[in-house]
Amino acid sequence: MKGSKKEKKITVKFFLNELVEPAVGERGQKHYPLYLQVTYNRKNMQFKSKYSEYYGTLEEVRPGLMQFEEKIIRSIIAYEAGKIKDEYDLKGLKRKYDVYSISLLEAVEKYLKPKLRLAILKTNDELTNVLNFYDQMATVGLLYKAAGRLFRDFDRYTNETLQVELEAYKHYQMLYSRPILSYNFPTVIEWVDGSYKEELEKKLIAVFKNKAEIAKEVKSLINQAIKKTVKQLEE
Repeated sequence: MKGSKKEKKITVKFFLNELVEPAVGERGQKHYPLYLQVTYNRKNMQFKSKYSEYYGTLEEVRPGLMQFEEKIIRSIIAYEAGKIKDEYDLKGLKRKYDVYSISLLEAVEKYLKPKLRLAILKTNDELTNVLNFYDQMATVGLLYKAAGRLFRDFDRYTNETLQVELEAYKHYQMLYSRPILSYNFPTVIEWVDGSYKEELEKKLIAVFKNKAEIAKEVKSLINQAIKKTVKQLEE
């Protein structure tokens, strides 16, 4: 009987990439994008940070960002390495990072927006043109509220599945009623590897007590959103 695979060391280092075109400040100071160098099994890969901006020094990076992104990288490698029998390498890590590092709420937004847009277009009303679905600030919640005010009896254009999902979306937002100002929001990899599910269960119980149906619908919505999100990796 073969033993389990030996766990390889993962090293993640951050640096400002001075080989790319800098952003120049008003006083001529140069700022560069934050990059990651990942080393695993003596192989390296470099790519740009997903959530960073341009900085003059590493000391200017917002507190918690580098730890947050390093945690995501380590989770991705651990998850991907655990799925295969052979030795894991870093091939495709950047693409997987782009997908797995998406916040759960963003994944849900991207899943629901096209479905809500289709329902709005069914109204055949000229005011559909004033709703900007491509603006990140235009959340599903705001678009749905606007549709309710702009189009008479709008809910009759939404099917039962969408109505349930919109209600689940509202309930999920209630778990994070305060703005998330730090880098501690749940990401796609935490749903895929199961590490966030216990935390979500506790939040659902705390907020909705014994309302099992609400918990079920919220988890179902996230599941559908994540399935659509990770499908990008098959393309």
